[in-house]
Amino acid sequence: MDDDKYMIWLAHSCGVDSFYIDYLMKKFEGPEGIYLAKENKIRECRVLSEKTLSKLLYMKKNIDPDKVLFNMQSKGIKFISKFSGSYPALLKAISNPPFGLFMLGTLPDFDRPWVSVIGTRKPTSYGKAVAYNLSGELAKKGIVIVSGMADGLDGIAHKAVLEKGGSTVAVLGCGVDICYPIINERIYEGIKKTGCIISEFPPAAAPDKWHFPYRNRIISGLSSAVVVIEAEVASGTAITVKNALEQGREVLAVPGNITSNKSSGTNNLIREGAHVVTCAMDVLDALGIIEIWPENNSDEEIHNNGHIPLATNEETVYSLLSDEPAELDNIIKKTSLKPQFVMVALTKLKLAGIISELPGQKYIKNRK
Repeated sequence: MDDDKYMIWLAHSCGVDSFYIDYLMKKFEGPEGIYLAKENKIRECRVLSEKTLSKLLYMKKNIDPDKVLFNMQSKGIKFISKFSGSYPALLKAISNPPFGLFMLGTLPDFDRPWVSVIGTRKPTSYGKAVAYNLSGELAKKGIVIVSGMADGLDGIAHKAVLEKGGSTVAVLGCGVDICYPIINERIYEGIKKTGCIISEFPPAAAPDKWHFPYRNRIISGLSSAVVVIEAEVASGTAITVKNALEQGREVLAVPGNITSNKSSGTNNLIREGAHVVTCAMDVLDALGIIEIWPENNSDEEIHNNGHIPLATNEETVYSLLSDEPAELDNIIKKTSLKPQFVMVALTKLKLAGIISELPGQKYIKNRK
């Protein structure tokens, strides 16, 4: 685990009240300081709701950080806080990132683009086929597929990726040690082995209804783009789309039957300007990934040919790099591109072997 037992204890104590945790972290100089602080000092802060304050004080009196850590380790659960270098950079950039992430499995490589595939819990046969085929094709292209493991299109997207040997991440509205819904147990077990189960809620947390809107901001926050396959205008999917737009993510939608309520939301998104998706290449184009490396070409062969085909975004980003390390924030400022496009371009350039990433999210051109 990247973070110590007091950080994990704090994540158990305050849940989704990330703002308050940040305040307490500064006030008491870290999670251990909060744990050791006297009750009157905590009460003097006056920033916590009565509910959160009561929970925190209860945890201080009754929950041993060593036991919390032991329980997690016995279940194979890992934890990273937003102060960790392992925390997903895209997620950290949103306005209200989770204080930390509990995980089962292994996070896929951040060098590859992450795309969310979401939709209704009660899809049509058309929606099922599209979710399976599109998710499988994107996985074969190396895209990491993110979804919520809900019954319906979420589960189908995960299932397709697992069967194609790709990487997928499931974001839950409960503890990662709880398979919800139970109908997706095989998918849950498969993702634990080859992908990652994620939640901001501590182990054993029940799938309470109010958890899912919070969960949805993580699904979009982890991704460069959100693909909606079938959804009604008013739905949980609409919450994820709203989050995606606020986070500056690309929203893409699969057109559907104009007489079906299941496609009313997606068709409306297209009417409002969402990218139309009819195949995997539409998603790659929207992300600025125009060239796909042939599977049988190694980096050495590409370099020996003396030509590395770059998409427009990649050319823009590459032109800003030199022999001196450049920080990610400065690269983004110097382009007219959205942050996720810059991240995808940098990923592609790294995969091509023509740039390198240094500690601290700094990038440098490789010597020829």
